[in-house]
Amino acid sequence: MLLLVIASTAAFDRSAQLVGTPYGRAGASRRVRDAPSMPSLIVQSAVAPASPRKLCTRLSKAVALALGKPESYVLTSFQKVDAMSFGGDADTPAAFLYLSSLGSITPETNKDASKAIADILQDELGVPPNRYYINFLDSPRPNMGYNGGTF
Repeated sequence: MLLLVIASTAAFDRSAQLVGTPYGRAGASRRVRDAPSMPSLIVQSAVAPASPRKLCTRLSKAVALALGKPESYVLTSFQKVDAMSFGGDADTPAAFLYLSSLGSITPETNKDASKAIADILQDELGVPPNRYYINFLDSPRPNMGYNGGTF
């Protein structure tokens, strides 16, 4: 699986939420009004959970609650990697996480999400809170694709 994160410092207009065609701007006339605000969480670890589905389900609920988003908009994914070293130690369980959302990434929600995720990672993977990083990303709407267009 390829994870591609594109960050832009260019100014963008959040009010211009048009959905275009996947092949260009022609036909970009349908406004996205009630589109998902897309929180997504990707967890990478060399430690496999007993049930990846259970892990993703628990994380989905936690992210929705922490960010104040409907769970129906949340995407979670677990990726088992061959090896992971944290602080030069590849023998103790560790993880790396990406949490992205259109809005709702604030210092307060980051703390709430970090705490909720910590409990789940400890329980499901045996990864203590001092053995992972979370990369919080507030994605600009034009840089997030959905339903054949962008937000």
